[in-house]
Amino acid sequence: MPEERRISSWLVIPMKYSLLVFLAVLLALIGCKEKAAQHSDSTQSKDVSTAPPAFRPLFPGEKAEDIIKNIIVRYNELLTFGYQNLNMNPLQEVATLNQAEKAYFHMAALGEGNVRMVSHLNKIDFDRVTFPEPHKAVIRTRETWDFSYTDIKTGEKKEEQKDFVYFMTYTIEQKDNRWLITDIAASSEERPIKKTGPRKFRGDRNSGASPHNAQK
Repeated sequence: MPEERRISSWLVIPMKYSLLVFLAVLLALIGCKEKAAQHSDSTQSKDVSTAPPAFRPLFPGEKAEDIIKNIIVRYNELLTFGYQNLNMNPLQEVATLNQAEKAYFHMAALGEGNVRMVSHLNKIDFDRVTFPEPHKAVIRTRETWDFSYTDIKTGEKKEEQKDFVYFMTYTIEQKDNRWLITDIAASSEERPIKKTGPRKFRGDRNSGASPHNAQK
């Protein structure tokens, strides 16, 4: 009997240690999974923060006029996102490459001066919507904007403009079953609408830069 007890005690000790080792490994695995999940969540949150916002149509109808109006609303939403995040590529969702490049050049010119423009569309009124051709629309709007200029590195606000009114004329054409903005003309309340060629910007925020100066 004494010999049997000695043998059983030798068996019990390794089993206790094995259980402890098993628990330690299990806890380590759980910790790794939690860290991996946290890393995944943080990565996803970063991706979400740099993605354009999901679009919620302002006009729920399916008529051509409603579709056209929603394109303009979406364009201005993506324009605001583009200046804020220094990324105008999403504009191609509702605009031609050429139109998106005009906004990009303006954004890049501001960036040369280490300036980021933060803008917000307060109000948009659709004054006129016409279809001069079956696959072409011309829309006139009156838009009220807030915009400010901040330092890209520090975030310090340098200048600010409130309730600035623009009269806009958008040309939208249907290309490959998609309605895309092909041209934009802008003016303030004080000046008549004037269509000009692409401008060259030097990044001077004092030269009247604003969300829609890129469209001139």
